[in-house]
Amino acid sequence: MHFICKRRLWWDPVPEAVSYVVQVCKGDKVLDPAKLWWEAVPGVISKSVFGKTELIIPDEWPEFPTEPGTYHIAIKAKDEVGNQSDPFLLSGRFKFLAPPSPSKGGIESLPLIQPQSEAPPYSQTRPGQTIIRSGIEEVRDNKQVQEAYLGGGQPLK
Repeated sequence: MHFICKRRLWWDPVPEAVSYVVQVCKGDKVLDPAKLWWEAVPGVISKSVFGKTELIIPDEWPEFPTEPGTYHIAIKAKDEVGNQSDPFLLSGRFKFLAPPSPSKGGIESLPLIQPQSEAPPYSQTRPGQTIIRSGIEEVRDNKQVQEAYLGGGQPLK
């Protein structure tokens, strides 16, 4: 089952309000939401809210658009005779669709790989000693190394 993050719309209560009208429209349809007569715009979805000052969407407003995009939201206070306040405006990006599931996947067993050791199994040699011993053997007959470290003296044994 997919998981969709919910959004909470909230606003401060207005003492004279008996309800609120919350309206939404897609952002690309509106040039200036503050000057908009919301009821006249095609595609505006309205919801009346009683007794609270929040909406959890999409749970409490299933008609809210699911198409991803930027939406403008107007919240108006309404009194007992039907008068409505100027809108309080919100804008935000909404997306109530889950991405698709991965199309391929699996579980694989990997081959067991034994670490290879240069030392015989009965040796108590530690890895650091093996590296040093190998390094000494590589430079034992190198005249430049002998001169640099021993000043041209005795060869390494």
